[in-house]
Formats: sequence, structure tokens, C-alpha cells
Amino acid sequence: MKKMMIALLSIVALCGCQGVNYHIVGEAVNEHGEVMLMTEEGETLGSSEIVHETGFFEFKGQVDEPMIAYLTNSDGEPVNIVFIEKGEIKIEFDVDWNTYYTKGTPANDAHNKVVERLRDFQMSFDNLSGEGADPVAIQTLMGEYYEYINSAILENKDNIYGAYLLKEHSSDMESAEIREYLDQFPSKMRKTAILKDVEDRLVAREKTEIGAPYIELVANDIEGKEVALSSLIGEGKWVLVDFWATWCGPCRAEIPYLVAAYNTYAEHGLEIYGVSLDNDAEAWKKYVAENDMNWVNVIGIDADKKSPAAELYGVRSIPSNFLISPEGKIAAKNLRGNEVIKILKENIKK
Repeated sequence: MKKMMIALLSIVALCGCQGVNYHIVGEAVNEHGEVMLMTEEGETLGSSEIVHETGFFEFKGQVDEPMIAYLTNSDGEPVNIVFIEKGEIKIEFDVDWNTYYTKGTPANDAHNKVVERLRDFQMSFDNLSGEGADPVAIQTLMGEYYEYINSAILENKDNIYGAYLLKEHSSDMESAEIREYLDQFPSKMRKTAILKDVEDRLVAREKTEIGAPYIELVANDIEGKEVALSSLIGEGKWVLVDFWATWCGPCRAEIPYLVAAYNTYAEHGLEIYGVSLDNDAEAWKKYVAENDMNWVNVIGIDADKKSPAAELYGVRSIPSNFLISPEGKIAAKNLRGNEVIKILKENIKK
């Protein structure tokens, strides 16, 4: 079943406007001392002492364009996500859901409307799940869910919330569908940072469709030596470019299948170019050594904790992989479990 986490409804609020004056007021519940307003990058936009008698706090300021921020407590722990955009934003505590929510501006209000509907979907999924679940009913509900999301994108194509929804759900769409949605956004929205990111990822994704030539990667292996992907490509070679990380549960679940495939086909042309998205290099090295990952392993995170390799291949989630043929073309992608061995069995003569 597709992920249905309401947490994914956190808004990324970006717009092409300049000089956005914002005013945020709220009442803290179970928070003490002060609250802070932090950007996604961890920069502090402001702090506000909580009025002891009322719990009242307030932020005023200006940013270049609407953006996402987090209301954090004195320990720096996020307690609520906030759209910074023009107007007065109110942060209130929802007793029924034991959480904060924002309102008063277009993006925040649109967010609240969708979250409320998604809660209904979540409860419906919960009721259908478990022993004896009806797969037809689940599939029908999934269809209704995606239909609702798609309609919400179009209803908000003139604002940043529609852009956010497209970005968050693009991983469930075909490239042509993403392009179709992008084309329906007005030009001013297409210039926003969030849709530029969608466009960039889409271009990368289009470049890694099946049949497209592979994209060169160069990264450092466990010994710190640069290894180019091109050094593995060649006649008789099938190369699986695998994006993963030790902190990724689904990635770890795939490792035994990759080990089995490698042990079976390494002598017959299989190479694996494992691109780790770990920030902890020592944990990565330890995991590789302890799990018989005897193929080429490189670190795909740079000093800024970004992954140019993942960006080049349009990777938004892991595990992700791309099987490259001896001709240097992408022959398959996102293979899971025994699918790797199955396709190799069809193409490699032992």
C-alpha cells in the first residue's frame, strides 16, 4: 500500500514574489521559555519569549519569498510546520488531535483542508486493513485517494500549495503525467523554486528512462579512491547502479538479494556500483564489511550533505537502482527482490 502519512502534508511554501512581510501569532501549549522560527536549513529566522500568563508568542519579519519554516521549542525540537507568506498567520492548538496547526493565509488554509480529508482516507484505510482485507476495496479507495490529490493539485495550481502537492506526489506519477501537470501551472508559478526543483528532477528522470544512455558518475570508494561508473561499463558487463543507505530499512532488506545476485553472476559479467547516501561514513564502511557487499561501493554524499549523483539520476527515494546493459543503455530500473536475478538470468549466459 502506498504511503499515506499525514506528515507528508507539511508544506513547502515557495513563490516568485519578493519581499514578503509576515506576521505570526500563536498561543503555546505545553511549551516554556521561548519558541523559535527555523528554516529547513536550520537557520533561525527569529525567537519569541512566551508570555507566561497567556502562552502568547509573536513573530514579525520579512523574507525574500514565501518559504517553509518550523516552530521549535527551546530545545530546538520542531513542534509545528509553518508557511511563511504574506498576511497574518495564526498558530493554534488542536485539542482533539493534540497538535498545532496554522491558518489565516491561503497556503495554510489549503493545507488544513487537505489534511482533514486525508485523515478520513487514513481512517478508511485502517478500517480496510488487517486480516481478511478486501483487496478490491483497498484498490478502489487508493483510486479515490489519488483522484482527490490530483484534483487538489489542479485546484491550487495558482498557489504554492498546488506546487507542493505536485512535488510530493510526483514519485507516484509517470514522467509524462508530471509534465502534463507542470504545463497547467501559470508562468509565475513555473518560476518558483519548488516547481523549478520539480522541473529539474523531471529532466533528470527523463534522462534515465529505460533505453536512455547511462549518466557518468564519479565518487570515492571505501578507501577514498575515485571510481568512475564508466570504468565498469563494457562488453559483456551488466552494471546495477544501486542507491541506498544503512539508515534505510527497505534498502537493508534488499541487500541479501543483491548479495545472492552478485555471488551468482559476478563471474559472468555482473557489476554493482553501490552509491551510499549515508552521512556517517564509518557506519557505511562497517555495514558493507559485515554484510558481504563485495562489489564497488562509493559514498554519494558530499561535504554539504547533498548528493549530486542522486540528483543526476533523479532519485527522490531509496532504494532506487538502474541496470545498465553492455551497450551502456538503461535496461531496467527499480528492481526489487529476485527481479535482479530474473532479468540477469534472461540476459547473461552462464
